[in-house]
Amino acid sequence: MAYEDLTQKKNELDKLPPLDGDVAEELRKTVDLELTSVGDCFDGGALTRRETELILFKNKVVPMRSLTEHIQALNISKAFDMIQELAERTGRPLDDSDVKNIHRVIVRELDDKNGGMYRGFAMTFPTGDQPLPEPARVQRMMDDFGMWLFTARTLHPVAMAAEAHLRMMSIHPFGKGNGKTARMLMNLILLRNGYPPALFSRREKKEYWQSLESAIYNNDRTDYDKLVCRAVNRALELHLKAAKKQTVNVEEEAAPYFLRIGQLAKETGERVSTIRYWTTMGIIEPAGKTSADYMIYSSDVLDRIKKLKDLKAQRYTLDEIKVRLGE
Repeated sequence: MAYEDLTQKKNELDKLPPLDGDVAEELRKTVDLELTSVGDCFDGGALTRRETELILFKNKVVPMRSLTEHIQALNISKAFDMIQELAERTGRPLDDSDVKNIHRVIVRELDDKNGGMYRGFAMTFPTGDQPLPEPARVQRMMDDFGMWLFTARTLHPVAMAAEAHLRMMSIHPFGKGNGKTARMLMNLILLRNGYPPALFSRREKKEYWQSLESAIYNNDRTDYDKLVCRAVNRALELHLKAAKKQTVNVEEEAAPYFLRIGQLAKETGERVSTIRYWTTMGIIEPAGKTSADYMIYSSDVLDRIKKLKDLKAQRYTLDEIKVRLGE
């Protein structure tokens, strides 16, 4: 999808009357929920969309979810509130201080002492063993990044947002929270230019990381640019439907995605051997195998594993759990 197509949809949205108060608030909550749920998922979180909704809007404590998981979700939502406020402050251009402030919110009550502080240790890219810039280079690279943010305002807003996100992910300036911070910066740029925040789908998690890695290390950003444009287009379509008083439905954002056994183990906090054992017992079922013969599971199984763990905590045996989950 070309940037011109996105510009056309944005112009169409601009011509429509402002949303009524209740409709606008409902749309804001929908976007907040999607950004939080998908952002948590992309960075390895296991909260479901429903669990995220309970935490954000129902003030509920989700059983069997850690305090850290609750705080992470709330922090993403708070960061969204923050960038909406920053988007209104058009009197000065964005710079690296905005990145630091976003990061402080992302890691609040999780890593306060390092909030807004650049890392002092070596890291590799999250999806492999590719090296990231050495710590000694991070400060200078972020200074240059701040200058680039000032000069890049002549780019198409979506191109600038995509490039800012990509550049920051290639630096990974912080010890943790880089993905969430970079996506919030991307959305801040979009908001400042009258676009809604980009809405990725949970199903795009694998594509997101693979396209980033390819863009950073192989200098091939074809898939990455397509993914960002798709996310912006999805957001524009959602806002156009709301403005036209059409039914707004983003349930497709919660549609199943697929995980290899190692990814499933990581998301559930279990050993790979445990997942294999549960599979052998028939308590959980794989969705199939890849062409390389790797076993894959639908994300639907995450809820089943959560129930399994709940029953284990109640001291049910695996045989009893299998029966109860089959009821």
